[in-house]
Amino acid sequence: MMLPIKLLELKDKEIVGFNKYPEFVKALNNILCETVEVVYEQDESFDGFYLLPIGAISCSNFRKSMINEKTFLLSVINSSISQYIVNFKPAGITNWMLFRNASTAVIGKTKVIDKIRTQNEVADEMYEDYGYDEYVPIPFDGTYETVAKSILSYLETYDKYLKNKIL
Repeated sequence: MMLPIKLLELKDKEIVGFNKYPEFVKALNNILCETVEVVYEQDESFDGFYLLPIGAISCSNFRKSMINEKTFLLSVINSSISQYIVNFKPAGITNWMLFRNASTAVIGKTKVIDKIRTQNEVADEMYEDYGYDEYVPIPFDGTYETVAKSILSYLETYDKYLKNKIL
């Protein structure tokens, strides 16, 4: 079962610092076998997740109604990751430095990642104080199709977590 996904964008705001966004959107559409809808605000009745491109946009440009536990942030500038986590507690994040090279690393809720991390994976505890951790759900191959699969894989597990609050 594929989760419902929508792209959430700031209306009339260019996505600065995220040159690979069109490539990612094309790859996401290919993986989902449909054109993902672009919206400019969340709908509380939507039972899926929003992917929000961030790039170099400051977190002061967002309201809590736009970023929450149903929002996955794409390509967040490294120095801003902690601010987004503390202020909004999103579903997950991709790190700009890694995302621009089509890495499959995901920063997500530690409680979710602890349940799906294999025993031989080393925990990256950079975001541990915030209740987040980083891991690689699918090995890196340099394609945005694999990046999309990695994010969707994490979100499927995260969705189960939200519905059950336990795995």
